[in-house]
Amino acid sequence: MCGIGGWVDFGGRSAAEMKAVGKSLIAGLKHRGPDGHGIELFGGKEQSIAMFMHRRLSILGLGDQGKQPMCSHDGRYWITFNGEIYNYLELASEFGLTTASGTDTEVLLQLWALKGAEAIALLDGFFAFAIWDSELKELTLARDKTGVKPLYYYLDRDGSEDEHIVKSLWFGSEDFALKHALEAVGVEMSLNQSALKSHVDEGASDRNLLFNGILELGMGSCLTFSCLGMDVNLNPISDWGRVDVRPWHQGEYLRLDDGLGWQQHLGLKEEPKTHAELLRSQLMMGMKKRLRSDVPIGFAVSGGIDSAALVGMAREIMGKEAHLHVFSVIAPGMDGDESEYQKAVVEHVGGIWHTVDVRKLEGKYLEKYIKATHRPPVAWNNLAHFALCESVKAAGVTVLFNGQGADELFGGYPHYYKAAFWNEKNTLWPVRKKWPIDFVLAGKQWFKGVLGSWAGRPFETCVDVLMRKDYYGERLTQLLRFEDRNGMACGIESRNPFADNYRMADAWLGAWGDDTWSLEGSLSSKLVDGYSKGYLRKAMDVGLVPQKVLWRVDKKGFSVPKNELTARGLVVWQAWILSDRLDGLVARGRRVLALEKGLKALAREQKAPVKNGQLESIRLSSKEEKLFDQLFRWASMGCFLETFPCEIKGGGDG
Repeated sequence: MCGIGGWVDFGGRSAAEMKAVGKSLIAGLKHRGPDGHGIELFGGKEQSIAMFMHRRLSILGLGDQGKQPMCSHDGRYWITFNGEIYNYLELASEFGLTTASGTDTEVLLQLWALKGAEAIALLDGFFAFAIWDSELKELTLARDKTGVKPLYYYLDRDGSEDEHIVKSLWFGSEDFALKHALEAVGVEMSLNQSALKSHVDEGASDRNLLFNGILELGMGSCLTFSCLGMDVNLNPISDWGRVDVRPWHQGEYLRLDDGLGWQQHLGLKEEPKTHAELLRSQLMMGMKKRLRSDVPIGFAVSGGIDSAALVGMAREIMGKEAHLHVFSVIAPGMDGDESEYQKAVVEHVGGIWHTVDVRKLEGKYLEKYIKATHRPPVAWNNLAHFALCESVKAAGVTVLFNGQGADELFGGYPHYYKAAFWNEKNTLWPVRKKWPIDFVLAGKQWFKGVLGSWAGRPFETCVDVLMRKDYYGERLTQLLRFEDRNGMACGIESRNPFADNYRMADAWLGAWGDDTWSLEGSLSSKLVDGYSKGYLRKAMDVGLVPQKVLWRVDKKGFSVPKNELTARGLVVWQAWILSDRLDGLVARGRRVLALEKGLKALAREQKAPVKNGQLESIRLSSKEEKLFDQLFRWASMGCFLETFPCEIKGGGDG
């Protein structure tokens, strides 16, 4: 986990100017890499055509030999890398590579020298990196298939009518830092009004790119930027370069029903006989590699099967004597508190339990969050997760495991039941008491979806399609993006074994089956004895997860007492909710009326939402709950715009 950035301009820039931009990125990405930094210029002493920078968070190979930007043994390739390649030891063994630094970055650099861009498909892990070919004067950017790590870029088209022909290219791990680096050399930047609207109206924080002109490299994509003209000595004779973006993978995957293939891939003694057996082998093999770290590791435990599975496997792999740091958000006495189940997990694995009492968060914590992450949060759980990351850092832990991605892979979300409500009524009706959503509510949501489809609003009823869209689309992307921002703001690395193993994911999302390997494609085929995420539960039912957590059906995801916390914050937030900066996004009269309604609802329930330092529960109607959610988003956006003032202009999707 690190911060990367750079600038390529084939017309050449003064070395001093390029270095100044590098220093700007070094400063803007400091939180992503507190353990060191470096800048490298490519070109002459007075004029350069490229610059790489790097901020380091040391996870593997802690010595100075692992510092970046890093050069290949022959001096041809340079790399600035962000992420983790879990199978770096296996790749080094397979291709006969030796490293002086003991880092996955050096393995990738040597592998690139052997295979070029074909090396990307061999990587198991998450990454965003840039490689400079000093011989061909070519830049390559690449990003992992699930988009765990972000990578933004900016193109200086200088009036070019061809979208592929540009003057220069900038890139960086965060758009906010990239914006400031661009402004430092006179490039005017503005906020994308469409992005702000999608946040305040729907809570879709990353549906549109935040800054006009700053793009994001797509997940699973590879970008090359090469000069249009070179002389016989491979020196640029053109100021212009060509940009090409393409997927680095071919869409091929090891089929779920290829038992022999998985036996060979996982190094098993015999073919898996059932899906549960296969999944357990996949996860255990993945965890063995993902536990590699030269710094302390910890586990976020929410009280559900996903996070419990990870810490349970870690205990099995690491042995009884290993110290396991477990981190949880709690809210004793409040709706949504999961401490009963979190405690059961900790007692089962014997970990060291660190808790964060979310009831102690104040309204002003919203401003602290925004200043640290440079983003407006969507809801209180974003702030609660940030508080958890602060606790992880304070405990001296640098790597945190999270359970993101399991619901999308194994059919755990309630809206899958809404989608399948009618098509699979005969198989789902008998197990309705085990649904993660109330049966009547699921029926109402299904009916609204049908009515909406008649009005032209898409309503997807194929669960397999929904799961793929969720995993490789907006739902998981937004969760991973907030996780990256929160963790990196605290200088910690987040690992997501369900979200960063695309080989496993492609197999499960590409084809589903029962224990005889016959393929099916319904929500029902993903259940075991009627339980959602059935195959994951069954795979863990070998003593890895306590029974109390393994078969519970009332888990509703990462939840906090949001209504009570918003009630506490309303007085502090009034200036942000009514900020003039929001006038172009939401009518002022609408905000005034909504705030009045919110304060009246609060006054009706209790005059003081805090008693003896603790939150008191309040009761709101469903309409009032939506109102409180909206007030939170307005407050977060108002605070963001007041904290980081920037011109707002209409923009497309970017």
